Amino acid sequence: MSRTTAAAARILARLVEAEDALTAARREEARAAGVAERAAARVLKARTARTEARKALRTAERTGKGITAATRRLATREARLAELVETARTRKAEATTARRARRTAERKVERISARAALAATRSVQKIAAALGEAVLTPAPETDPILDADEVPAVEVIEAHAARYAELDRQAKDTAKLAEAEKTWLRRLPTGTHGRVVITRTPGRSVLDNARIELDYMDRFQEPAPRKSTRSTFKCDASAVLAADEADASALTLIA
Repeated sequence: MSRTTAAAARILARLVEAEDALTAARREEARAAGVAERAAARVLKARTARTEARKALRTAERTGKGITAATRRLATREARLAELVETARTRKAEATTARRARRTAERKVERISARAALAATRSVQKIAAALGEAVLTPAPETDPILDADEVPAVEVIEAHAARYAELDRQAKDTAKLAEAEKTWLRRLPTGTHGRVVITRTPGRSVLDNARIELDYMDRFQEPAPRKSTRSTFKCDASAVLAADEADASALTLIA
């Protein structure tokens, strides 16, 4: 394992730990927030009870009956309220601490994520460079070229070139006729027409090289790597054919 890959693996391990810590911090924040909310609700309920005790004491003072009991009830409820208020403050402080811990964990995850992304990018670049230096596909086939002393006479070359040119012309003419018939037949719907069966098979998907290049350019990267293909062979024997036609015309005139 290279140093770059090892560093990326260590950072990813730290990222996993940081994400686990963030999950735990979020759970603690939710728990502390729920406890603080319930403590605040108990304080509101105790304040309502104290208000009712005060009203009861004022009523007792006006009537002159049950003053002692009303006073004792008010004191009890005020003491209970003070206790609940203190508890609510403590729970609120705990919820605040949990919220800050969650934010700290989130920032840590963000920092480590950025480092992990950078390390992974460097590792991928290194692997891509190594793959680019390696021979991934065999070299394209090359034509078997004759040595200089094996090249035949010019007359033999011209004869072969003339036959090739004529056969190539005939093949192209035949291909054009076949394409015209194919175009006519493609208008027929799929199905059986007498002894003719028309079928259509969905075509395979191919890479959109233009789209790939645009995507690479958007990321400020070099275009996608390409592999070499076999060179295209062409043979121009038009001069030989023209000379043969001229000779044939001359023989016709002589005859």
